[in-house]
Amino acid sequence: MTTKAELKTFFENGDVPGQEQFWAWMDSYWHKEETIDATSTLYTNTQPTSYQVGGVPIGTSFDQMPVQEVLDFIFYGKQQRSLTITTTPPDAVVTINGVIGNTLNVYEGANVSYTVERPGYFSKTASVKVTEDMTIHVALEPDLSNTEIKFKIHTTAANQQVPIAMLRTSDTQTLAKITYGDGQSTIVSVSQYNGSQSWTDNEGNVHYIDNGNTFYHTYEVAGDYEITINAGANVNYVRFCEGLTSDPAGYMAPTINNYIQEISVFRSDSLTNLDYTFAGLSKANVGPNFKLETPQVASMNATFYGFGVGREFDSFPADMLSQISLPTTLRGTFFRAGLKKILPGFLDSLTELVSVFECFKNSKLGKGYYSGVDAGQYPTMAIQGSNDFVPVSLFWKNPKLKDISHVFNYIGEGWFGNLSSGYLAYFVIRRELFWNGKTAGNVNGTIQSAFYAFGKCNRLLCEPNILKHAPNMVYLGGIFTQTNQTQHPVGWATMVPVAASETEVYRFAENNGNYTAIPVAGKGLTFDLRLMFPDVSYPNVTCISGAFTVAATGSTMGFQHQIDYTPNGQVAKLDLSMSGADFLSKFPNAKAGSMDAYAKLMLGQTGGTESDKNDGRHGVFYRLDQDSRISDKTALPSLIFNNAIPY
Repeated sequence: MTTKAELKTFFENGDVPGQEQFWAWMDSYWHKEETIDATSTLYTNTQPTSYQVGGVPIGTSFDQMPVQEVLDFIFYGKQQRSLTITTTPPDAVVTINGVIGNTLNVYEGANVSYTVERPGYFSKTASVKVTEDMTIHVALEPDLSNTEIKFKIHTTAANQQVPIAMLRTSDTQTLAKITYGDGQSTIVSVSQYNGSQSWTDNEGNVHYIDNGNTFYHTYEVAGDYEITINAGANVNYVRFCEGLTSDPAGYMAPTINNYIQEISVFRSDSLTNLDYTFAGLSKANVGPNFKLETPQVASMNATFYGFGVGREFDSFPADMLSQISLPTTLRGTFFRAGLKKILPGFLDSLTELVSVFECFKNSKLGKGYYSGVDAGQYPTMAIQGSNDFVPVSLFWKNPKLKDISHVFNYIGEGWFGNLSSGYLAYFVIRRELFWNGKTAGNVNGTIQSAFYAFGKCNRLLCEPNILKHAPNMVYLGGIFTQTNQTQHPVGWATMVPVAASETEVYRFAENNGNYTAIPVAGKGLTFDLRLMFPDVSYPNVTCISGAFTVAATGSTMGFQHQIDYTPNGQVAKLDLSMSGADFLSKFPNAKAGSMDAYAKLMLGQTGGTESDKNDGRHGVFYRLDQDSRISDKTALPSLIFNNAIPY
């Protein structure tokens, strides 16, 4: 047969067709005297039949079936055949001719199309002509493009077995590929999450943790290796420490992993939970441009517990969390982590945050941070906040924040660095740190709870009027408990300006043995409680228990100690004694019976009677009665000076 297009070229105007061309034309068509072969004429109709016609059942469709077969089908019918599709993995979904199921009965000779699919695998579609009872096995290839994790390890001995990671899925099973960096790789079967272990937080909430098996690899030669993990869309949990054990701190303590040195890539569109994921990585750091590329993550409990604690590091990248927005709580997320500074913008994406409970507790924040800073520069840095290790803008993009309890409890191991002169540096608590949601439209902050927020943070200095932007504050219990030194001189012959108000500082002078402190315009810092809380009344506050306790005995420890550095040649003398009754009157609703169940739970008081523990002033001035800084201490209730809290 010659095509029509070619035949037409034989008979164009001006052409003289030859014998062969005429014959080619005639041989390309059926002649009336010839019998047309019924098997050569094909019939197609994809619309299923509506009526039974002879042997053709209702619902039959035709796909290029020779007319001869159609006629035979009508007169004699066709034998029924079965098609069965088996799969790997066995629970893949099979669709045959648009019907879900792995077996379909069809007439002999039918053309059948089928699709096999499963999350985490590439789907397959094909067609087959069913000429007998048939079974076809389809093995799906895993799609490992959804999750990519890269990190570097260091081994110190030959034939060392190294824990690689624990992977879990909420599905029945999935696969992952681990490339070990020594020329070897393997496909591993990921187990289902079971939540076999649990821990209970301070509020009584139970958190379930999978404490299952970790994948391991043995490295024949000691050295440095980069490991890559690729996994599919149904992997929803990853953790690097081998296990978790009960911890008196209230968490599950991670097994220490000293192998991992750096994490460079952590990307997944399916991970929803980062609880303890990087916990226990004592020697680890992150790459310079590292991001958690996990936008579906909603839970970050103890995620970086102890991360880098064995080596300390300056900071995480400012945008490390920028793709995460769903969590409402950061509970112990950086507990005991080795970071010494938070960069501005670090929490900006977490716009749903309600609580940062123990978020940075016991971390290395501030430890040694100002070492090497010239003593003459530090006063300006301290006043202007140009180099704070906790940026004042930390919560400015978190408009829903209500709880900052324990957030900076005992950071920096209680030591915030030495200047080059050997004098002490400070942790400055600034007013606007409490103004959460400032750049998101909040006129004032929404923070209500600050239990132990800065507990055991030695060497504190505060801006005056620290609750200026936190009018909703209710719980101040233990906020500054167990402070040690709160002193103004920080370098040889230098001094941080002492605040007299938000807009004034004291100018010290001496004339013939008479010392004066005159307020002049300026910006300064203070540990004077009357300046820290200058309002006449804070009626929303119901708990100040243990808020201003002192860790050490001495007249130069804690709040309200006098400023007197004249013996050291500095003209600086200021009596900061105060009336305890007048100060307590600023908190009229922190009183007998004001402690609700939540406050009692959070404080965990140990000293005093049950009646004392129900009083919102319990232990508020522990050890501040050791000298004359509280002028009317003998007239105040004794419960105010109790050692009320378990620190």
